[in-house]
Amino acid sequence: MVNTPSFPSLHANSPNNNKAYHSEITEVGNYRTLCSTAILPLKTAVKGPAPPALDNGKDIVDEAIEFFRANVLFRTFTPQGPADLLLAYLTIYITELLRFHSKDKTQSEAKKNITRISLDQRFPIPGDKDFCLGGFFNSPANSGEADAIRSYFLQLRQELPNRLLNRIYNPDGTQNKWWFQFQKRKFLNIDATSVAAR
Repeated sequence: MVNTPSFPSLHANSPNNNKAYHSEITEVGNYRTLCSTAILPLKTAVKGPAPPALDNGKDIVDEAIEFFRANVLFRTFTPQGPADLLLAYLTIYITELLRFHSKDKTQSEAKKNITRISLDQRFPIPGDKDFCLGGFFNSPANSGEADAIRSYFLQLRQELPNRLLNRIYNPDGTQNKWWFQFQKRKFLNIDATSVAAR
């Protein structure tokens, strides 16, 4: 079993006392840990280090999308385990995707452009000075761990948009205003461009 570390609060001096949603994935002892988080199973055909999910239950990508419109309003978030760090990272990434796709007025346009962000490997990872959640993820212990966390983040960054586009665009292909209205929100007061490729 892997000992779950204690995590400080991620905060931006918010007076909001309501509680954000946390990951329901609490048992991570059987999964590889990297940089304070865990390589959790994914329901995906995208190649990467994540083990395949063995059932149709919610994975971390499902949770990030489901909780996004509530969690993005928060300026305080106290991670309760390794999965919550991924949830925070993906929440910021969703905001960046909304900003990126705001100019794509139809889903077909978005599908043509998505690989410009999802396949770009120049994004910051833990240990980089401009990583958005520095201080909450540990830095990689060596180049092998750095490659592994980058590969895992890349896998997440490809799978999440595959599922998100059907939520942020209506069945007729137009933008869903109830999603795009959040494009300028700053979860934890973090600029979403901080997860963009450089």
